[in-house]
Amino acid sequence: MQGKNKDINRRKFVGNTVKIVTLGSLLMPLVEACGNKKSSNKGNAGSDTTKGKISKNRSKKLPRKKWSHESLVMNNKTQVVHFPTSRVYTYYDPIKPNHLQEISLATWSSQMEEPVRFNREQSGNIIEILTLHQLKGEINDTSLIVAIDTLSTAFTEEYEKANSKNFRLHELMLQLIALNNAIPADQKWTTFTAKVKNPPQLRKRQDWMATETKFTERINYITQRRNDYIARLNERAAKYSFT
Repeated sequence: MQGKNKDINRRKFVGNTVKIVTLGSLLMPLVEACGNKKSSNKGNAGSDTTKGKISKNRSKKLPRKKWSHESLVMNNKTQVVHFPTSRVYTYYDPIKPNHLQEISLATWSSQMEEPVRFNREQSGNIIEILTLHQLKGEINDTSLIVAIDTLSTAFTEEYEKANSKNFRLHELMLQLIALNNAIPADQKWTTFTAKVKNPPQLRKRQDWMATETKFTERINYITQRRNDYIARLNERAAKYSFT
């Protein structure tokens, strides 16, 4: 009886062993597949990190290059006139050499016909330079008249909005009119208002434009210090003297 039980147990043991071996052979490919998947994921994570770093580096802005040109120029592609001098600008959007056309300071006004126009945003600086350039030789009634006509361009309909708060240009026009002996004292206010339209709102430094009385007070102040103001204009004109 005991021998018979031993045979039965032996057969069960062998049967169970066969089942375990068979099951193991079936599970091994699955285990290996899972292991390979984990390894693959680890590799991809490293790759994504590297790509992220590269993308981040590429997104950083490169330092802006300095560019200037010491003359009045026109972008002949856009028909826009610029004066990108380093005496005013540290940085200026460059114009491609094949689009850059220099304009003579002696004949620039004859070239300002539609569709040619000044860069509106920079028109105040451009026209101020051109105005002071008219005074580089000698400040007298003749050069002051030319300078007044040049400066009045900043207050035309095309550029008025861009320069309505530019008190420096208003002050320059005031000085040019005040120092011009060819304009009688009783006509200086009408000359100014004919050239310059008052902004909708005057800033503190433009308060002298509010009335003829305040304007005349400023005119008298300048004429009483005529030599000082002429010396200052000479200095500014020398700074923007271009050949």
